[in-house]
Amino acid sequence: MADDDKHDSDTDTSSEYEESDFEEEEIEELDDEVEETEEGLVDDDPTDVGDADHGVMEDEYDEHEAADSFTEVTHKSWGERLGEQAGLSIAGLVLFLAAFPLLFWNEGQAVDRAQALDEGRGAVVSVKSDSVAAENEGKLVHLIGKAKTEELLSDADFGIETNAIKLRRISEMFQWRETKVERTEKTSGGGEKTITTYKYKGVWSEDYIDSSAFRKSKRYENPSSFSFPSQQVEASSVTVGAFQVPPSLVNRIGNFTALKMSSEGSPSELAGKAAHYRNGSLYLGTNPSKPKIGDLKVRFEVVPTNVEVSIVSRQLGNTLKPYRTKTGEIELLQLGAVGSELMFSDAEDSSAMFTWFLRIAGTAVMAIGLGMLFQILSTVIDRVPLIGIHVGSVVSLGTSVAAVLIALPLALLTIAIAWLYVRPFLSLGLVALAVASFVGYRKFRRS
Repeated sequence: MADDDKHDSDTDTSSEYEESDFEEEEIEELDDEVEETEEGLVDDDPTDVGDADHGVMEDEYDEHEAADSFTEVTHKSWGERLGEQAGLSIAGLVLFLAAFPLLFWNEGQAVDRAQALDEGRGAVVSVKSDSVAAENEGKLVHLIGKAKTEELLSDADFGIETNAIKLRRISEMFQWRETKVERTEKTSGGGEKTITTYKYKGVWSEDYIDSSAFRKSKRYENPSSFSFPSQQVEASSVTVGAFQVPPSLVNRIGNFTALKMSSEGSPSELAGKAAHYRNGSLYLGTNPSKPKIGDLKVRFEVVPTNVEVSIVSRQLGNTLKPYRTKTGEIELLQLGAVGSELMFSDAEDSSAMFTWFLRIAGTAVMAIGLGMLFQILSTVIDRVPLIGIHVGSVVSLGTSVAAVLIALPLALLTIAIAWLYVRPFLSLGLVALAVASFVGYRKFRRS
């Protein structure tokens, strides 16, 4: 291994590979770019792509091309696999058990939210935004108006200043990114061989990529920090007519538009990098057409003042606060002129989508947990001489299907119990569906 490659001394897996400077004997083709050898590692490009000290890409590569790739072969004995699988089985049991309270809590939240929106729909009062009526004090009000602010928002690093509700800096840095693809093969005696392909290429990313965890962390090294990370500032005082809008509602105003930057009055160099202004944005680096690791692209967006919004909230003096119902709070905002009825309908749709997302997620967690719990059976059978590898693969597939068939009726039953006291007819329907799923599982086992 090259000196700049990292080793994990805590694992018992054996690993052997060599750099592309050596001669390899080809065993099999993994894909169009990577070959596995007896030593277990091959670099696709024998040339050194990039500066090992500074992480600079050569000009022939850009963010769309793979800069380098290699494979690594590791081996595990049956005993190591069994110990690892025992730990996964415990984790699977935890996931399986955690899915029940998650599903139950989700249904309770759905019921509370539905009841809160029903209560709010019957209590809301539409008012004009240009004046505050004392008779509506403490009531749930619906109003439409222009969101405005007199504040000037600024970004001192780039000399930006503008009148807006929000000012957002979006920064992207050209960085190395490591991708990893693993393929496992069972070996005689219940062991396992893992073929891992690592690839490195330069990409533009708004998030900082920590290269210290890369397999080749020194050859592909990113800057230690983001010079000018993304950030956002908001006006502290926003009004809609005569009403003061709280930060919780300002956060929901998201119709950003581009704010063009100009070279006039702007610095020609920042953080030791040349500044190039084009198409209303800023490029920090030597050559925008040939980016190097550490180069930056910066642009700005704003939520302009005078944007029309519709709000449903509680009137408290000239301010707006969340409206508390028996089962939850109501505070809604949408862009444009939207009637109260449509706002409540949209809120119900959003709540229903979130509920279904958690239902599917909870069922998936339950099935994954069961799959992890059952997988140890396949590992045990792999030890059987001659036929273990083949039978173990069949058992692995069977346990995966069984996990899904068991998780589905259990999830439906949990949902049905949660709805039992609120919507009994729906609950009974779900119980019937759960029973039908269980019967299907029994038939699957017999077949």
